[in-house]
Amino acid sequence: MSVARPQLRGMIKSQLKRNFVIATAVSAVCTVAWRLGICDARKARYAEFYKNYDSQKDFERMVKAGMFTSVLPDGSVGEGWA
Repeated sequence: MSVARPQLRGMIKSQLKRNFVIATAVSAVCTVAWRLGICDARKARYAEFYKNYDSQKDFERMVKAGMFTSVLPDGSVGEGWA
């Protein structure tokens, strides 16, 4: 029995081929997982939010809370635009 001879020529080429294939496969899997796990779920949450969202009601809530200087809580024009 003899000891296996080390690969002296083309070692970096063979390692790069193998590593490139592995990196491509891992990145493809991560891309698909990100798309399905994050992007599609986020789109569904946004769609659900805007299905029930009433912008006029939200605006009136913010006016009553006093968030705007241009519209006072009673509905009159404020000092914000003057």
